[in-house]
Amino acid sequence: MRKRWHPRFDDLSPKKERIWIHTLSVGELQAAGTLLKGLRKRFPQYELVLTATTTSGLKLAKERFSNLARVHPSPLHCPRSLKRYFSAIRPRLFILVETDVWPDLVGFAKAAGVPLILANGAISEKAYRRLRRFRFLARFLYRPFAVLAMASEEDRIRMEALSPGPRVLFLGNLKYDFPPPNKEEIEALRQDLSAFVSPPVIVCGSTHAGEEELILKAFKRLPHGTLILCPRHPERAAEVKALSERLGFETALRSRPSPARVLVVDTLGELRALYALAEVAFVGGTLVPVGGHNLLEPAALSVPVLFGPYVESIASVARELEAEGGGEKVKPDPEALAMAMKRFLKESRDRGERALKVFSRHRGALERYLNLIANFLDKGGRA
Repeated sequence: MRKRWHPRFDDLSPKKERIWIHTLSVGELQAAGTLLKGLRKRFPQYELVLTATTTSGLKLAKERFSNLARVHPSPLHCPRSLKRYFSAIRPRLFILVETDVWPDLVGFAKAAGVPLILANGAISEKAYRRLRRFRFLARFLYRPFAVLAMASEEDRIRMEALSPGPRVLFLGNLKYDFPPPNKEEIEALRQDLSAFVSPPVIVCGSTHAGEEELILKAFKRLPHGTLILCPRHPERAAEVKALSERLGFETALRSRPSPARVLVVDTLGELRALYALAEVAFVGGTLVPVGGHNLLEPAALSVPVLFGPYVESIASVARELEAEGGGEKVKPDPEALAMAMKRFLKESRDRGERALKVFSRHRGALERYLNLIANFLDKGGRA
């Protein structure tokens, strides 16, 4: 908190102009990371500043991206803190990734004459219905932006229907341009866990409260194998481990592995590499009404994907995976989930290849974003 009140920007170069990329938490950092790597390569003359709001997001940002950007906690939502940040950073361009649209933050940037881009923006059907009744709120929230670049065609259609003022685009989803983990990272993880897991391996990523019990009860119907549970919030790991043990499973934590049927991940930043160990993946936030997380992370590694019915945030990709045969929507019922797991384990190779096809179709967003950003940088903030 003290650093947000009295930020120190001694690491900033006095000679370079800056691009400020702002994120909320861990979920947004995947898209932000793709963008950072592209910006560093395309615009090396600019200094990149990355801010993250949550403690977990800031920790991961420092671990993963401090070689690409100056990483700082995000400002407090008060004029004093905002003024200090903008006075110190003096950004040429401000890019907000996905969420965290605070009127004071974007309003301050607009008042300072800094062009704003919303990257990988999303607006759920629920939020759209609410804002449709009060269109002035949409204009209030989004009018300061120069461009609203949405994460899916559905998001673009919803945002455009609200007519908030700025130009609305769909350039693709930056999360799908994030390169899969490299072979060395995967092999190191495989070696680290080889003594503690036995095939077939099912990896369930980004799970929420209410999902783990359904997954564990489904896994109980499988005669052998290892279940790797990766809660969306690692601080829930002890709670998930206790639940698994109550259901009769020998269970271990990723930070202290031991031979067990269930491994609960209590570390940050390993999920994408863990998917590479799986024969079948399940993506969370879909058995409970959250809206879903990134279905293409396992697909990028030729791993077929199961997911629940709550896929509002990832609806188009869910439909593509089902149509191609690389994924399947299942009911929030242990028996139905167990049957799908068994079927996908038998067809893992073929379905994995089909999932990879869907992932490959979604590449290319980064180049379109960089071209958009180049227009702003070349034309003094007007694209």
